[in-house]
Amino acid sequence: MSYLLILHHDAELALSTSDPLVPAEQLTALQDALALATRLSELLASRQQQLAQAESQARERGEQAGHAAGVAAARQEGAAALANALADLARAQLAQREELRHALVTLATAMVRSMTAELASATVLAGLAKRAFEHVIPPQAVRLRLPLDMVESVRAQLAEHDLAMPVQCTGDPDLQGLQCVVESAAGVLLAGLDDVLARTTQLLETHRRANTNEQAQESLP
Repeated sequence: MSYLLILHHDAELALSTSDPLVPAEQLTALQDALALATRLSELLASRQQQLAQAESQARERGEQAGHAAGVAAARQEGAAALANALADLARAQLAQREELRHALVTLATAMVRSMTAELASATVLAGLAKRAFEHVIPPQAVRLRLPLDMVESVRAQLAEHDLAMPVQCTGDPDLQGLQCVVESAAGVLLAGLDDVLARTTQLLETHRRANTNEQAQESLP
């Protein structure tokens, strides 16, 4: 009958013999072998524990790094989204200001037309002509072209005022309503109501653009 005597056994290392008796001269060597096997098992277990701990720490650091990277990415995405939202809001506000500005200009123009409609056409044309004369520099003789049916009444209106220059009123069949033209050696000036309102609107737009550019320059770092 054969025997198998287990001298040392664990998950990684096993020592066994088929001889049930150990000679005396081999006992010391056997004890040393068993001690070495025990030591090896302990070292192996310690090494496995160190590896497991290192793996756990590495996994934890990886999770922390991944979390930090995720947080950084989320913050970056959030900052970009906020910047886009603010830009959209600024564009919307600018569009609203433009709409409001156009509405105010339209309202002001409508109010002017409404007020002039309540006045005599000759009075309005005389007032427009007098305002146009201020732009003739230096003061000099001018010719005021008017609709045919407005010549005499506008001439009478202007005669009531002390003008800084001689004015000749003439009829122009191409002019209608509240249209008039001032001619002088300095040039030709369209002085009708629509022309004045158009120049005023253009002047307001020029001032608006200048203010916008000035604010943009001030906002630069």
